[in-house]
Amino acid sequence: MAVVQYLGLVFGFVFSFWPVVVLAPLVWRRGKALRTMQASWLILCVGWILVRYVDTVTSLLIPEPWNATLFFMAGFILFMWQIFSKAREQNTIYNIVKKARTSQDLLDISPGQFEKMVLELYSLHGYKATRTGKNGDHGVDVVVQTPRGEKWIVQCKRWRGAVGEPVIKEFFGAMYDEKADRGVLITTGTFTPRGSEWAQGKPLVLVDGDQFLSTWREEKGILS
Repeated sequence: MAVVQYLGLVFGFVFSFWPVVVLAPLVWRRGKALRTMQASWLILCVGWILVRYVDTVTSLLIPEPWNATLFFMAGFILFMWQIFSKAREQNTIYNIVKKARTSQDLLDISPGQFEKMVLELYSLHGYKATRTGKNGDHGVDVVVQTPRGEKWIVQCKRWRGAVGEPVIKEFFGAMYDEKADRGVLITTGTFTPRGSEWAQGKPLVLVDGDQFLSTWREEKGILS
């Protein structure tokens, strides 16, 4: 019981500064700010319940009951923001696919949007896919967990020309560094004959721009 009371006092103090804790990720972790803000909010919510169990909640910044009211309103906004952002991203991706006549039209989008297209396509097929979203990731843009428990890594190349053997070999090495069961290299362009030949018989899947766009259209029933 003493431990619970101690934790209650600690959380009670931290909860008083919840606006600072929740908004801090906007400054120091911009890439995944929303997820970090949501995680911070959930931790504080658990703390709030613990404090309520031990003692009444006191606030050093915002008087109660406004403090708790604003806190739960902030949580509602954070999770609605995620839903809205996801829907907007999906709508943007579908519009890109509808407007694209050839794979070369995908060169007009940003590398980030291309990665999101790859991510969404895997999600539509029932895989759990996440973007690495950082530099220095050894060429790994998306990590996929299959229903069978396998780990796949995906590299997205928004290239105009052909991806050659050296790039494929480097990605193959990254696959072993990541201890992945399979590697998938997706490009808006094509692959050189030597590169395609080298990948044969290995746990590598090469997807060129036309194949990628065709798969998207088949998934969504979009006519070219």
